[in-house]
Amino acid sequence: MRPGGATGIVVAMLLAMLCVLSGCGSIPTSSSPQPITAFERQGPTNDVPEPQADMDPESLVRAFLQATADPDSGHEAARKFLTTAASEQWDDRGDMLIVDEINIFVDQRSEDAVRLRLIGDNVGTLTTAGELLPATGRVETSLSLTRAGDQWRIDGPLPNGTMIDRNQFDAAYRAATLYYTDRSLENLVADPRWFYSGTGSDPTALLTRLIAGPASDLNGAVDSGFPNGAALRGPVTSLTDGGVRVELTGIGSSSTRDRTALAAQIIWTLDAADIGGPYVINADGGPLIPERAPGWQTADVQSFDPTAVPATDVGLNIIRLGAMLKVTDSGTVPVDGPLGTSTAVRSAVISADGQRTASVRARSGGGPRLELGIGPYGGTPSVVTSGESITRPSFGQDANTVWAVVDGQPVQWVRDESGDSERLAPVDAEAIATVARGPITELQVAPDGVRVALIVGGQVVFAVVATNAEGAVSLASPRIAAYNIGNRALSLDWASPTTVMVARDALESPVVQLSINGTPAVGLLSGNLSPPVRAVVADQSTVYVGDTRGVLRLGSSNGQPDQYWTEVEPAMAPDVIPVLP
Repeated sequence: MRPGGATGIVVAMLLAMLCVLSGCGSIPTSSSPQPITAFERQGPTNDVPEPQADMDPESLVRAFLQATADPDSGHEAARKFLTTAASEQWDDRGDMLIVDEINIFVDQRSEDAVRLRLIGDNVGTLTTAGELLPATGRVETSLSLTRAGDQWRIDGPLPNGTMIDRNQFDAAYRAATLYYTDRSLENLVADPRWFYSGTGSDPTALLTRLIAGPASDLNGAVDSGFPNGAALRGPVTSLTDGGVRVELTGIGSSSTRDRTALAAQIIWTLDAADIGGPYVINADGGPLIPERAPGWQTADVQSFDPTAVPATDVGLNIIRLGAMLKVTDSGTVPVDGPLGTSTAVRSAVISADGQRTASVRARSGGGPRLELGIGPYGGTPSVVTSGESITRPSFGQDANTVWAVVDGQPVQWVRDESGDSERLAPVDAEAIATVARGPITELQVAPDGVRVALIVGGQVVFAVVATNAEGAVSLASPRIAAYNIGNRALSLDWASPTTVMVARDALESPVVQLSINGTPAVGLLSGNLSPPVRAVVADQSTVYVGDTRGVLRLGSSNGQPDQYWTEVEPAMAPDVIPVLP
């Protein structure tokens, strides 16, 4: 199933209220349930206020903050609220602060002049490249107003950059997903950006930003089929019988491989914005690839499909009493091999193709008490390392890469395609401490192999997998994933390359959903859960959790979203842990 909308979210489940860009410490759970794909806000609007003769100073300042939503012509709409001198002084370039719960206090007032303070909660920062970064803290600034004729005007001083009321941002901006390639130029990586008004579905705006390059945090982790100097040669145009024409310049003598990757970036970026094909793509006056001169379709770059999931019939497994079992329609059966007969399995993961497992087992006797083993699903795992503490493992982009945190140190196990050699290497995670302190108790790699979600001291952190010229791997560009989750996260899992499910030690919203697009976490239904929820695993259609009673699922039945968590009867026992490919 293709994801609907620009966020790429495809998990068919129920949500509580969407707390968009709120800085709330708790997550609402009382609104009517509805499927995640139904959380499509009303289309963006470019309606911005203008100064009115009857506006008092406070109303005028609030209207000014709403008008800053419109970036066109150097924030021309917002400048109407300023005196000529203040407009000339105001440098509107730079990032935009998104502010909620704004309060305005008048400090001084006369018949023709007012000085006031604006105080609010900073809940996000929109960069000039369209990245939405979660933020927290208070914002305070002073403004002077003067009467110009029969109307008030802001006379400065204005801080550099812009500030916008959260409600207006919510009404006027939309997320779209750009796609870049990984370093192999064989897989696509999502790069969510936010666009003003209707430009998020404007192919020219999308491709202009795509060609400009990835978000700053992805610079060391992704590649692009666009060479330096590439550009659009005029706007993207519509074809008579449907589809669009894209004229590029500066492509030069790039290889067929690079040109195919470039086409995949364009096609899947436009497809995610519901801009259909055929896609006629020309470069430097001729077809990008001659064989595709009549136009490309998504089928022509199907191998790049960023939503594709490897086919497997492995299904749900569980860990019960230290053994790994497969859940069937009639009960459970032990997994073949030693994991199925063990009493020592503490955690496990299954590769997306269902071919391999990585497991943590308790050791008997002297030495480290835990060991990390990797092997075929249903086969005998080979021990690759041991330690006093080992987090639940995580496969990378494929079954040949496994991650874990051993005695506080992230490590990466890599096996070459032939299977002739393998290595275990430490991963530099020093940057993580710049945003969160405490032990790393969970590390899960996104299906695209580029992003990582961690639990650090109970907080959820996003980071990017970066590799330097010598091949050393590090976790770079860390950031707090959302500020409304708190610091009581226990478990997390990627449901898709853009969506993470988090289990928290909390009575309200013990399970939340989190997007990589910068918006706050969203609480899932929790009415019939029995917290604490100790474990969560997910795929693009279903979430499984382990609470004090056993394993429950939330997904869809007969194509309709479930109205409550359903008990997985063969797995209803305390301390049972769900495991998914």
